[in-house]
Amino acid sequence: MARQENHKERMAEALGAFLAAPPSGMPLELFEAFGRMVQTEDGVLPPRVFLEAVEQSPVAISITNTAANILYANSAFERMTGYSSAELIGKNQSILSYKVTPVEVYQDLWAHLTEQKPWNGVLINRRKDGTRYLADLTVAPVLGMGGETSYYLAMHRDVTDVHELEQQVRNQKVLIESVVDMAPVLIALLNTRGEVVLGNQAYKELSCSLQGREPSQVMMYALSEVLGGDILDAGDSSRNFLNAEIQIELAESAGLKWFSCSGIWVDESDIAVDNYFENEKGRCLLLVANDVTQQKQQQEQVRTNAMRALMAEQQLVYGMRETLSGAIFQLQGPLNMLTAALAILKRRGEDRSDPLQTALQEVLHIGETVVANLNTALPRQRKEAVQPINLNEVVREVLSVATDRLLAQGVQVDLSLSALLPPVLGHRYELCSLVKQLVDNAIDALGEPGVTRREIMLATQVSDDFVEVTIRDTGPGMPDMYRFKAFEPFFSGWKQSKSKAGMGLTIALEVAKYHGGSIEIVPENQHRLGCLVRLCLPLQAPRHLIDEMTE
Repeated sequence: MARQENHKERMAEALGAFLAAPPSGMPLELFEAFGRMVQTEDGVLPPRVFLEAVEQSPVAISITNTAANILYANSAFERMTGYSSAELIGKNQSILSYKVTPVEVYQDLWAHLTEQKPWNGVLINRRKDGTRYLADLTVAPVLGMGGETSYYLAMHRDVTDVHELEQQVRNQKVLIESVVDMAPVLIALLNTRGEVVLGNQAYKELSCSLQGREPSQVMMYALSEVLGGDILDAGDSSRNFLNAEIQIELAESAGLKWFSCSGIWVDESDIAVDNYFENEKGRCLLLVANDVTQQKQQQEQVRTNAMRALMAEQQLVYGMRETLSGAIFQLQGPLNMLTAALAILKRRGEDRSDPLQTALQEVLHIGETVVANLNTALPRQRKEAVQPINLNEVVREVLSVATDRLLAQGVQVDLSLSALLPPVLGHRYELCSLVKQLVDNAIDALGEPGVTRREIMLATQVSDDFVEVTIRDTGPGMPDMYRFKAFEPFFSGWKQSKSKAGMGLTIALEVAKYHGGSIEIVPENQHRLGCLVRLCLPLQAPRHLIDEMTE
């Protein structure tokens, strides 16, 4: 107990010595405040400790009376403002004010202080040399024993450099966002969960076109189909990709869009407080997608025109072959009769010098020569390379070529194509011509008298070791008695007059057989209405096609 009393006496003596010789510039009004001891478990803390703490603080601190006249300013305040303590003491705090600070800021400051509330804000102040700086100012009222405001304690921080840095970052951000928004490509930054961290204006426009579907999810799904696997799931640089083309279906009746997509993984610093010292990195995928729909449409138009020209050429060749084959077929009958007549005359032992026999022999010779010349004149088809062919693509190409005729006759087409259709080996344009012959035949059926419903259904599927293409129309159908006869040359069961010679199905069957396949007209009792034609092509190509590939 005696030791504690001695300690208090020593501290009181120290306080007395401090108050007897206060530091230079210390306002008299503060003596009372420093005279009040702060009680601790060990006794009292000397006032000089508080004074030295304030003097050595890197924060500019000032104390004013209630009229804002400066009573005390620490060393940091002198360094920040350029004024010495002697120049500041007794001066009003407004010595630092600069005219561009809005008056509303000061009104708000004094409103808080009047209500004995602390205030924090930013002022534009002026140093002694006239330079301006931004002061982050916190002012708090110091209350006396009776609860009245006795002083104001102010802490100043020069935040000019911080403000300039923030503005530079903000300006760069605005500039980058403006450039990104104005870019004619879709740009999006995705995290590993597929969430959009940043999306430009083109991304937002696509979002509107998809009517509620998130573009990032739609595009990443399409990319996974093209590139294989979940790109976001990998999250490493090995999954970067360049110019991967995808197709996106927009809202109803809005059509399709094609994009050429590139993606690169970038590192992003984690801003979580827990990772301040660790500097953890996050990964984001920068996705850039260029809308190539117009180019694709132009390419498709060029390809369709080329396909139309090639198929027109083949149709011309087939037409010439039909005409010449028809002529040969028509000539072959009388020649066979002449051959038979001459054989009968020979068996009867008729004189070879008989004028009739001689004339018949001459006519037969001329006829055989004509038939031989016609066979020689049959146009040869273009030699094609054997390649893997997706019959879904063949069906789409044929329909694109036949679009004008389908629209002209008001025919509705229903497609049901297998999503996973393995390719078959063959000649692409020959198979296109084959399918077109079948489609044309279906369109012809819909032009028959009495047909009111004009629809064609095309479907593809895999059945055992074959790829099947079925074409069904809502025409008058094919009687069972004609199912096989329809493939004979020059057969025509149409009531309406047609311009063709009747070799279409015959030629189609030849192409199918060359590719190891078959064409069948399905019996009427196995389907509902109209005519159903089934084309089957083997997954295992015939030997002669494989040999063509190796030549």
